[in-house]
Amino acid sequence: MVKTGPALTTTVRSGPFPHAECEARTMEDELELLGAMFSSDEDELVVERPTGGGATISVRLRPSSGGEQRRRLMEATLALELSQAYPESAAVCRLSRSRGMVGDEEAALLAALTALAAEAASSGEPCVYALVEAAIEKLTELNAGGDCPICRDDLGHE
Repeated sequence: MVKTGPALTTTVRSGPFPHAECEARTMEDELELLGAMFSSDEDELVVERPTGGGATISVRLRPSSGGEQRRRLMEATLALELSQAYPESAAVCRLSRSRGMVGDEEAALLAALTALAAEAASSGEPCVYALVEAAIEKLTELNAGGDCPICRDDLGHE
């Protein structure tokens, strides 16, 4: 939709932002939200910003366990690489430093996150927060059951 005034034309769009400064602001808003959720002092959140633009965001993921540390059998670090074209360009998702997951569980988690990132990029929607939340949710599901990464026995909890 285009709104026109006496000497002013403004384009209003839903979906992708029309200006790079708006995209940068969107990324800053997402980083601010993550900063409020995760501690950079404990290496839960690391943000790298190359001079060419974009960002790499690393978040240490732990399953929700109601505060019971001994129930946290899994952990991983999710790295999200955002290009200068983000959010119109999909975030690249990688897992590292995973603990307690077997290969097929890691692959399923990455596949789900990659699909979510592609879907968000197709509509130009920011998705960093959604990716982190989806990863934590999936990790929580896996932590509640799943298989032992060593013996492959069921880890069902009492």
